[in-house]
Amino acid sequence: MAELIRSVYDEAPISYGRFGLYDVPGYGRDVVQETEHGALLAEPEGISLGGLELVSQARARLAGVQLEAWDAEPEDEPDEPWAEAGRVLYWSPGGIVAVSGMGYSPTGQKLLLGPPCFAYWLSAYTGSTRSAPTSWDPSEVEVVEECWLLRFWPVADVAGPALRGEDGSGYVARMREILSLGPGSVAPRTQAWPALRPRPHPDTATAVMRFNAPDPGRAMVRHDPKADSAPEAEKGRMGVSSAEVDNDPQLVHETLGDLLYDVLGNLPQNVWSWPRSMLEDYATQLRVDRRIGRELNPDGAPTLVLEASRVRTPFFGIEPGFSGRAWVWGADENAYADVLSVDREVIARDRIRQNTLFTGIVTILRKENDFVEVRAATQAEAARVIDVERLRG
Repeated sequence: MAELIRSVYDEAPISYGRFGLYDVPGYGRDVVQETEHGALLAEPEGISLGGLELVSQARARLAGVQLEAWDAEPEDEPDEPWAEAGRVLYWSPGGIVAVSGMGYSPTGQKLLLGPPCFAYWLSAYTGSTRSAPTSWDPSEVEVVEECWLLRFWPVADVAGPALRGEDGSGYVARMREILSLGPGSVAPRTQAWPALRPRPHPDTATAVMRFNAPDPGRAMVRHDPKADSAPEAEKGRMGVSSAEVDNDPQLVHETLGDLLYDVLGNLPQNVWSWPRSMLEDYATQLRVDRRIGRELNPDGAPTLVLEASRVRTPFFGIEPGFSGRAWVWGADENAYADVLSVDREVIARDRIRQNTLFTGIVTILRKENDFVEVRAATQAEAARVIDVERLRG
């Protein structure tokens, strides 16, 4: 039976009757000739390359979006009030997606679909709406929010077609020119890919950002407070103050808290003089990236923090979810054996400094401040890297 792997909730302002879904690393291509597939705008063949637009069904101002990643096609349709609004084949270069209003900055929320360079089915559903009196005439009512449900599940590993369709700029050609899923296409084995397996103890939803009604362009972070930290009426929805203070080191500690002790590398330049709003956005990014890092490592495998320049990947760039080859100097022959264990080789020995240069294939879990956290790649993840190395010599 199909299993729900993970889900997140987010909100996106609707402008010009639309909002967008996009691949977080940004390696997709705009639709060359968009066609309506229900409420989804994609290629005429119903294929989307790393991004698409969704058409508002109620002409509301805000879309409340539930995004779900499944390991296979769900057997049952969602119950009322959900109604199917369209289906497309979504090719995800990076395996991580988000929603955003057209022309608005994203909230920072992300959903890990699964491995990068996979094709996923996307089924969209629309649900209930919320209305309120208009600002210009309290006797009139307008729809202010509409609900969406976006379900994804894997169809095929399309890393091979992606490589064959790569153009000179490192991007990929239009999806319909490189992807062919015939009737006999076999869905990928879930257990072979950690990104397609749920964590034994899933994280609660992280860092939902809500748009304030008076100013749709201003976002505020909302966190779930601890049970004993707020009155009953405020539990589960505590707003962080948006007061802005410059040159206040204490503000950095208050806003980032324990995140300061788990940052990869050094903090961004001038972070101590950032206003509160920038610190809140950065804290949101860190929380979401840590959650995705844990989802990419459901078995709790040993990890290692490296400079990003120490890793080379065959697809696009150095991003969470991608696998590649790492080069690391170690003090002895057994250094980092638990992480650099896949296709491990000794490249060189420095007898003067008594160091040894190792290489191995790893999967990136997090990327911050030009550093990455990695774990040993699985057999399926490493096979991609090895195939490309053989192909490119």
